[in-house]
Amino acid sequence: MRLNRLPRIGVAIVALGVIVLLSALVLRSTGGAKDPGLRTDDIGPQAQAPTAYAHLERFQALAEEHGDRAAGTPGYEAAARYVEEQLAEAGFQSTRQYFTFEDHGEAIESFNIIAETTGGDEDNVIMLGAHLDGVPDSPAINDNATGAAALLAAATEISQQDEPANKVRFAWWGAEEYFPETHGSEHYVQDLVENDNEALETIAAYLNFDMVASPNPIIGVYDARGSADGHGYLEVPDGSKEIMEVFTDYFDSREQPWVPTEWNFASDQLAFIEKDVAVGGLFTGSSERKTDRQALLFGGTAGRPRDPNYHSSGDDLGNVDPEALSLMTDAITHAATTLAQDTEPLQ
Repeated sequence: MRLNRLPRIGVAIVALGVIVLLSALVLRSTGGAKDPGLRTDDIGPQAQAPTAYAHLERFQALAEEHGDRAAGTPGYEAAARYVEEQLAEAGFQSTRQYFTFEDHGEAIESFNIIAETTGGDEDNVIMLGAHLDGVPDSPAINDNATGAAALLAAATEISQQDEPANKVRFAWWGAEEYFPETHGSEHYVQDLVENDNEALETIAAYLNFDMVASPNPIIGVYDARGSADGHGYLEVPDGSKEIMEVFTDYFDSREQPWVPTEWNFASDQLAFIEKDVAVGGLFTGSSERKTDRQALLFGGTAGRPRDPNYHSSGDDLGNVDPEALSLMTDAITHAATTLAQDTEPLQ
Protein backbone atom coordinates (compact mmCIF):
# COMPACT_ATOMS: atom_id res chain seq x y z
CA MET A 1 0.00 0.00 0.00
CA ARG A 2 1.28 3.45 -0.88
CA LEU A 3 0.06 6.86 0.16
CA ASN A 4 -0.37 10.05 -1.87
CA ARG A 5 2.00 12.93 -1.15
CA LEU A 6 0.96 16.57 -1.56
CA PRO A 7 3.40 18.96 -3.21
CA ARG A 8 5.05 21.52 -0.95
CA ILE A 9 4.36 25.22 -1.54
CA GLY A 10 7.64 27.09 -1.58
CA VAL A 11 7.84 30.55 -0.11
CA ALA A 12 9.64 31.79 -3.18
CA ILE A 13 6.80 30.83 -5.52
CA VAL A 14 3.85 32.45 -3.79
CA ALA A 15 2.60 33.68 -7.12
CA LEU A 16 2.06 30.10 -8.22
CA GLY A 17 0.51 29.02 -4.96
CA VAL A 18 -3.07 28.89 -6.14
CA ILE A 19 -2.14 26.84 -9.20
CA VAL A 20 -0.09 24.40 -7.11
CA LEU A 21 -2.86 24.02 -4.59
CA LEU A 22 -5.47 23.35 -7.26
CA SER A 23 -3.15 20.83 -8.90
CA ALA A 24 -2.71 19.05 -5.62
CA LEU A 25 -6.46 18.83 -5.12
CA VAL A 26 -6.91 17.40 -8.59
CA LEU A 27 -4.18 14.84 -7.96
CA ARG A 28 -5.82 13.73 -4.73
CA SER A 29 -9.23 13.35 -6.35
CA THR A 30 -7.84 11.25 -9.22
CA GLY A 31 -5.40 9.10 -7.27
CA GLY A 32 -2.44 11.47 -7.33
CA ALA A 33 1.24 10.77 -7.61
CA LYS A 34 2.36 7.84 -5.46
CA ASP A 35 5.42 7.80 -3.25
CA PRO A 36 7.68 4.99 -4.43
CA GLY A 37 9.64 5.04 -1.19
CA LEU A 38 6.83 4.09 1.23
CA ARG A 39 6.72 0.39 2.19
CA THR A 40 4.09 -1.56 4.04
CA ASP A 41 6.42 -1.99 7.00
CA ASP A 42 6.28 1.80 7.51
CA ILE A 43 2.56 1.64 8.27
CA GLY A 44 2.68 -0.44 11.46
CA PRO A 45 2.14 -4.04 12.55
CA GLN A 46 -1.66 -3.97 12.64
CA ALA A 47 -1.88 -3.28 8.89
CA GLN A 48 0.63 -6.01 8.12
CA ALA A 49 -0.67 -8.95 10.14
CA PRO A 50 -0.24 -12.02 7.90
CA THR A 51 -3.36 -13.73 6.68
CA ALA A 52 -3.98 -17.39 7.36
CA TYR A 53 -3.00 -18.11 3.76
CA ALA A 54 0.30 -16.26 4.22
CA HIS A 55 0.99 -18.54 7.19
CA LEU A 56 0.28 -21.54 4.96
CA GLU A 57 2.85 -20.29 2.47
CA ARG A 58 5.42 -20.20 5.24
CA PHE A 59 4.52 -23.70 6.45
CA GLN A 60 4.87 -24.93 2.87
CA ALA A 61 8.33 -23.37 2.59
CA LEU A 62 9.42 -24.97 5.86
CA ALA A 63 8.15 -28.37 4.71
CA GLU A 64 10.09 -28.02 1.47
CA GLU A 65 13.21 -27.11 3.43
CA HIS A 66 12.96 -29.88 6.01
CA GLY A 67 10.91 -32.58 4.29
CA ASP A 68 7.91 -32.54 6.64
CA ARG A 69 6.64 -31.27 10.00
CA ALA A 70 6.24 -34.59 11.79
CA ALA A 71 6.63 -34.72 15.57
CA GLY A 72 10.22 -34.86 16.73
CA THR A 73 11.70 -33.61 13.45
CA PRO A 74 13.61 -30.44 12.46
CA GLY A 75 10.56 -29.46 10.40
CA TYR A 76 8.34 -29.47 13.46
CA GLU A 77 10.89 -27.39 15.36
CA ALA A 78 11.06 -24.88 12.50
CA ALA A 79 7.28 -24.61 12.30
CA ALA A 80 7.09 -24.13 16.07
CA ARG A 81 9.64 -21.34 15.96
CA TYR A 82 7.63 -19.61 13.26
CA VAL A 83 4.46 -19.80 15.38
CA GLU A 84 6.37 -18.47 18.40
CA GLU A 85 7.80 -15.59 16.37
CA GLN A 86 4.37 -14.62 15.10
CA LEU A 87 2.91 -14.79 18.60
CA ALA A 88 5.71 -12.58 19.94
CA GLU A 89 5.04 -10.00 17.22
CA ALA A 90 1.38 -10.01 18.25
CA GLY A 91 2.37 -9.35 21.86
CA PHE A 92 1.92 -12.85 23.31
CA GLN A 93 4.35 -14.62 25.58
CA SER A 94 4.30 -18.30 24.61
CA THR A 95 5.60 -21.35 26.43
CA ARG A 96 6.51 -24.86 25.38
CA GLN A 97 5.14 -27.87 27.20
CA TYR A 98 7.42 -30.84 26.53
CA PHE A 99 6.39 -34.48 26.69
CA THR A 100 7.69 -37.84 25.52
CA PHE A 101 5.62 -40.60 23.95
CA GLU A 102 6.35 -44.03 22.54
CA ASP A 103 5.63 -45.14 19.00
CA HIS A 104 6.49 -48.69 17.89
CA GLY A 105 8.99 -48.99 20.71
CA GLU A 106 10.68 -45.66 19.93
CA ALA A 107 10.63 -42.80 22.43
CA ILE A 108 9.86 -39.48 20.71
CA GLU A 109 10.01 -36.06 22.34
CA SER A 110 7.64 -33.34 21.24
CA PHE A 111 5.95 -30.29 22.72
CA ASN A 112 2.87 -28.10 22.71
CA ILE A 113 2.92 -24.32 22.33
CA ILE A 114 0.64 -22.44 24.72
CA ALA A 115 -0.15 -18.71 24.70
CA GLU A 116 -2.87 -16.68 26.37
CA THR A 117 -4.14 -13.15 26.82
CA THR A 118 -2.68 -11.27 29.77
CA GLY A 119 -6.13 -10.02 30.74
CA GLY A 120 -9.44 -11.74 31.29
CA ASP A 121 -11.04 -13.79 34.03
CA GLU A 122 -8.67 -16.64 34.91
CA ASP A 123 -11.59 -18.63 36.27
CA ASN A 124 -13.34 -18.50 32.90
CA VAL A 125 -10.94 -19.60 30.18
CA ILE A 126 -11.87 -19.94 26.51
CA MET A 127 -9.37 -22.31 24.91
CA LEU A 128 -8.78 -22.86 21.20
CA GLY A 129 -6.43 -25.42 19.69
CA ALA A 130 -5.11 -27.00 16.51
CA HIS A 131 -2.40 -29.59 16.00
CA LEU A 132 0.83 -28.32 14.48
CA ASP A 133 2.41 -31.62 13.49
CA GLY A 134 1.79 -33.47 10.23
CA VAL A 135 2.27 -36.99 8.97
CA PRO A 136 5.79 -37.94 7.81
CA ASP A 137 6.87 -37.26 4.22
CA SER A 138 4.11 -34.71 3.58
CA PRO A 139 3.88 -30.91 3.67
CA ALA A 140 0.71 -31.56 5.72
CA ILE A 141 -0.91 -28.30 4.63
CA ASN A 142 -4.62 -29.07 4.90
CA ASP A 143 -3.95 -31.51 7.74
CA ASN A 144 -3.28 -29.43 9.69
CA ALA A 145 -1.35 -26.34 8.74
CA THR A 146 -4.77 -24.88 7.91
CA GLY A 147 -6.00 -25.18 11.50
CA ALA A 148 -2.68 -23.93 12.88
CA ALA A 149 -2.66 -20.97 10.48
CA ALA A 150 -6.29 -19.99 11.11
CA LEU A 151 -5.68 -20.16 14.85
CA LEU A 152 -2.59 -17.96 14.51
CA ALA A 153 -4.55 -15.38 12.50
CA ALA A 154 -7.35 -15.42 15.10
CA ALA A 155 -4.86 -14.98 17.95
CA THR A 156 -3.34 -11.97 16.19
CA GLU A 157 -6.79 -10.43 15.79
CA ILE A 158 -7.64 -11.02 19.46
CA SER A 159 -4.38 -9.33 20.48
CA GLN A 160 -5.53 -6.12 18.74
CA GLN A 161 -8.88 -5.98 20.51
CA ASP A 162 -9.79 -4.53 23.90
CA GLU A 163 -8.96 -6.59 26.96
CA PRO A 164 -11.28 -9.60 27.07
CA ALA A 165 -13.66 -10.27 29.93
CA ASN A 166 -12.55 -13.91 29.92
CA LYS A 167 -9.02 -15.20 29.44
CA VAL A 168 -8.39 -16.63 25.98
CA ARG A 169 -5.83 -19.43 25.66
CA PHE A 170 -4.40 -20.82 22.42
CA ALA A 171 -2.68 -24.17 21.91
CA TRP A 172 -0.72 -25.63 19.02
CA TRP A 173 -0.60 -29.33 19.81
CA GLY A 174 2.26 -31.70 19.11
CA ALA A 175 2.02 -35.36 18.06
CA GLU A 176 -1.65 -35.56 17.12
CA GLU A 177 -0.92 -37.78 14.11
CA TYR A 178 -0.49 -41.03 16.05
CA PHE A 179 -3.88 -42.71 15.86
CA PRO A 180 -5.62 -43.53 18.13
CA GLU A 181 -3.66 -41.30 20.52
CA THR A 182 -3.57 -37.50 20.40
CA HIS A 183 -0.49 -37.17 22.56
CA GLY A 184 -0.12 -33.40 22.88
CA SER A 185 -3.64 -32.57 24.03
CA GLU A 186 -3.83 -35.72 26.14
CA HIS A 187 -0.62 -34.73 27.92
CA TYR A 188 -1.93 -31.22 28.53
CA VAL A 189 -5.20 -32.39 30.05
CA GLN A 190 -3.60 -35.17 32.08
CA ASP A 191 -1.01 -32.76 33.45
CA LEU A 192 -3.81 -30.53 34.70
CA VAL A 193 -5.61 -33.50 36.27
CA GLU A 194 -2.49 -34.66 38.08
CA ASN A 195 -1.06 -31.31 39.15
CA ASP A 196 -3.84 -28.73 39.19
CA ASN A 197 -7.29 -30.15 38.64
CA GLU A 198 -8.84 -26.81 39.60
CA ALA A 199 -7.13 -25.28 36.54
CA LEU A 200 -8.92 -27.81 34.33
CA GLU A 201 -12.23 -26.74 35.85
CA THR A 202 -11.57 -23.13 34.85
CA ILE A 203 -11.69 -24.05 31.13
CA ALA A 204 -15.22 -23.02 30.15
CA ALA A 205 -14.89 -24.17 26.55
CA TYR A 206 -12.43 -25.85 24.19
CA LEU A 207 -12.70 -25.20 20.43
CA ASN A 208 -10.82 -27.49 18.02
CA PHE A 209 -9.79 -26.86 14.42
CA ASP A 210 -8.45 -29.75 12.36
CA MET A 211 -8.55 -29.50 8.54
CA VAL A 212 -10.43 -26.30 7.74
CA ALA A 213 -9.67 -25.71 4.04
CA SER A 214 -10.14 -28.99 2.19
CA PRO A 215 -10.03 -28.65 -1.62
CA ASN A 216 -13.54 -30.15 -2.05
CA PRO A 217 -14.92 -28.76 1.18
CA ILE A 218 -18.00 -28.87 3.28
CA ILE A 219 -18.59 -26.33 6.03
CA GLY A 220 -18.88 -28.71 8.95
CA VAL A 221 -19.68 -27.87 12.58
CA TYR A 222 -19.15 -30.41 15.36
CA ASP A 223 -22.61 -31.85 16.04
CA ALA A 224 -23.30 -31.46 19.76
CA ARG A 225 -27.09 -31.68 19.53
CA GLY A 226 -29.15 -34.18 21.45
CA SER A 227 -27.92 -36.81 23.88
CA ALA A 228 -25.03 -39.23 23.70
CA ASP A 229 -27.07 -41.33 21.26
CA GLY A 230 -25.35 -41.20 17.92
CA HIS A 231 -22.17 -39.81 19.43
CA GLY A 232 -20.40 -43.10 20.13
CA TYR A 233 -18.94 -43.71 23.55
CA LEU A 234 -18.55 -40.03 24.47
CA GLU A 235 -21.33 -38.08 26.10
CA VAL A 236 -21.78 -34.47 25.09
CA PRO A 237 -20.64 -32.11 27.89
CA ASP A 238 -22.97 -29.32 28.94
CA GLY A 239 -22.31 -26.13 26.99
CA SER A 240 -21.22 -27.91 23.81
CA LYS A 241 -24.52 -27.31 22.02
CA GLU A 242 -24.22 -23.63 22.82
CA ILE A 243 -20.73 -23.51 21.31
CA MET A 244 -22.14 -25.14 18.21
CA GLU A 245 -24.78 -22.42 18.03
CA VAL A 246 -22.14 -19.68 18.20
CA PHE A 247 -20.77 -21.08 14.94
CA THR A 248 -24.09 -21.89 13.28
CA ASP A 249 -25.58 -18.50 14.15
CA TYR A 250 -22.55 -16.88 12.56
CA PHE A 251 -22.88 -18.90 9.37
CA ASP A 252 -26.62 -18.27 9.26
CA SER A 253 -26.01 -14.52 9.60
CA ARG A 254 -23.86 -14.71 6.46
CA GLU A 255 -26.37 -16.95 4.67
CA GLN A 256 -23.63 -19.57 4.55
CA PRO A 257 -24.83 -23.20 4.41
CA TRP A 258 -23.37 -25.58 6.97
CA VAL A 259 -23.81 -29.21 7.97
CA PRO A 260 -23.26 -31.06 11.24
CA THR A 261 -20.20 -33.28 11.26
CA GLU A 262 -19.03 -36.17 13.40
CA TRP A 263 -18.71 -35.39 17.08
CA ASN A 264 -16.01 -37.74 18.33
CA PHE A 265 -13.63 -38.27 15.42
CA ALA A 266 -10.02 -38.74 16.52
CA SER A 267 -8.60 -35.30 17.13
CA ASP A 268 -7.56 -33.10 20.03
CA GLN A 269 -11.06 -32.41 21.33
CA LEU A 270 -11.32 -35.95 22.70
CA ALA A 271 -9.12 -35.36 25.75
CA PHE A 272 -11.34 -32.44 26.78
CA ILE A 273 -14.63 -34.25 26.13
CA GLU A 274 -13.47 -37.11 28.36
CA LYS A 275 -13.05 -34.60 31.21
CA ASP A 276 -16.48 -33.06 30.63
CA VAL A 277 -15.25 -29.77 29.15
CA ALA A 278 -17.66 -28.12 26.71
CA VAL A 279 -16.32 -28.62 23.18
CA GLY A 280 -16.97 -27.29 19.69
CA GLY A 281 -15.13 -27.10 16.40
CA LEU A 282 -15.05 -26.84 12.62
CA PHE A 283 -14.08 -29.28 9.87
CA THR A 284 -14.10 -29.27 6.05
CA GLY A 285 -13.41 -32.94 5.40
CA SER A 286 -10.76 -35.60 4.85
CA SER A 287 -11.11 -38.76 2.77
CA GLU A 288 -14.92 -38.91 3.01
CA ARG A 289 -16.66 -38.57 -0.34
CA LYS A 290 -18.83 -35.54 -0.91
CA THR A 291 -22.50 -36.39 -1.24
CA ASP A 292 -24.85 -35.00 -3.89
CA ARG A 293 -26.56 -32.85 -1.27
CA GLN A 294 -23.24 -31.47 -0.04
CA ALA A 295 -22.24 -30.63 -3.61
CA LEU A 296 -25.51 -28.70 -4.01
CA LEU A 297 -24.84 -26.81 -0.78
CA PHE A 298 -21.13 -26.10 -1.14
CA GLY A 299 -20.21 -26.67 -4.77
CA GLY A 300 -17.37 -28.97 -5.66
CA THR A 301 -17.63 -32.50 -6.97
CA ALA A 302 -20.01 -35.13 -5.62
CA GLY A 303 -18.56 -38.61 -5.30
CA ARG A 304 -15.02 -37.26 -4.89
CA PRO A 305 -13.13 -37.15 -1.56
CA ARG A 306 -13.33 -33.87 0.28
CA ASP A 307 -9.54 -34.13 0.52
CA PRO A 308 -8.14 -36.48 -2.14
CA ASN A 309 -4.60 -35.98 -0.77
CA TYR A 310 -5.38 -36.78 2.86
CA HIS A 311 -2.23 -38.02 4.63
CA SER A 312 -0.22 -38.06 1.42
CA SER A 313 2.69 -36.20 -0.14
CA GLY A 314 0.15 -34.31 -2.26
CA ASP A 315 -1.17 -32.41 0.77
CA ASP A 316 0.57 -29.21 -0.27
CA LEU A 317 -0.38 -25.59 -0.82
CA GLY A 318 -2.36 -26.57 -3.93
CA ASN A 319 -4.49 -28.88 -1.79
CA VAL A 320 -6.54 -26.16 -0.08
CA ASP A 321 -9.56 -24.00 -0.84
CA PRO A 322 -8.59 -20.40 0.01
CA GLU A 323 -12.22 -19.29 0.28
CA ALA A 324 -12.98 -22.01 2.83
CA LEU A 325 -9.84 -21.03 4.76
CA SER A 326 -10.90 -17.38 4.87
CA LEU A 327 -14.46 -18.24 5.92
CA MET A 328 -13.33 -20.61 8.66
CA THR A 329 -10.73 -18.14 9.94
CA ASP A 330 -13.45 -15.49 10.21
CA ALA A 331 -15.72 -17.95 12.05
CA ILE A 332 -12.94 -18.91 14.47
CA THR A 333 -12.17 -15.27 15.19
CA HIS A 334 -15.88 -14.55 15.70
CA ALA A 335 -16.29 -17.42 18.17
CA ALA A 336 -13.16 -16.45 20.09
CA THR A 337 -14.23 -12.81 20.27
CA THR A 338 -17.80 -13.65 21.28
CA LEU A 339 -16.86 -16.06 24.05
CA ALA A 340 -13.97 -13.88 25.21
CA GLN A 341 -16.45 -11.19 26.13
CA ASP A 342 -19.27 -13.30 27.51
CA THR A 343 -19.67 -16.99 28.36
CA GLU A 344 -23.38 -16.53 29.03
CA PRO A 345 -24.18 -18.44 25.79
CA LEU A 346 -22.63 -21.54 27.41
CA GLN A 347 -24.88 -21.50 30.45
